[in-house]
Amino acid sequence: MNASAVERTGPGGAVAARGVWRRRRAVAGLALLAALTGCSGGGSGSGGPAPGPAPTSTRLKAEDLRPLLLAASDLGKGVRSLDPDPDKGYGDSLVTGGGPKDCEALEPYGLDGPIDELIGTEDSATRGFSRDGELLSQQLYSRMPASMSDRMNKAFAALTACPEYSELLVLGDQGTAEALVKTRAIEVKGVEGRTYGYERTVMDKELRSPTRTMTIAVTRGWTTVMLTGSPDLVKEALEPALRKATR
Repeated sequence: MNASAVERTGPGGAVAARGVWRRRRAVAGLALLAALTGCSGGGSGSGGPAPGPAPTSTRLKAEDLRPLLLAASDLGKGVRSLDPDPDKGYGDSLVTGGGPKDCEALEPYGLDGPIDELIGTEDSATRGFSRDGELLSQQLYSRMPASMSDRMNKAFAALTACPEYSELLVLGDQGTAEALVKTRAIEVKGVEGRTYGYERTVMDKELRSPTRTMTIAVTRGWTTVMLTGSPDLVKEALEPALRKATR
């Protein structure tokens, strides 16, 4: 497949897939598609500076984490919150199946990726944001530090195991869509704590340009802050997110 090509099959596949890719970009980090953000050592977070004193000394429940999430007002002008419906999440999706191809490390996790399965969703809180077409998802986790380090190392090793692979979307009776995905580890500099980062680029011809997302995660004590979405918004949100959740 050409590096910039997206293959579509089935009746209405082109139209449906175009809408799905736009929606997936909105739900993605929102579903950690930057998937949620190297290979081996770089994605493991082992290169980050040693953690300082734990900002939280015990495990927090989801209800205790929610007030520590960013608000739209913390991110400046033009940012709005995308809080999901408790029953529907961030909206209905045309995607009924699919997942990574040609990437043995990611194939077992399907479209959702390894984050939820390896890190878990208990004692966590999530909020989404948008700004002029940019998207951001924030996740907060409360875990025992040693356990979280092991889980994050495994998750980011899987996310960055394949620098290039194909991804298939099954669109119900609308056919399928296939795109080329590229990933790379990124180093998170100047941040206290154990850090993890990666970039994911989806080559989608229908959107006329590649879609790039970034994931950065920082663990301080029992608290982990994870940001996924449009690179500029992720970078801008990192400092206020850490300040609010870990200090």
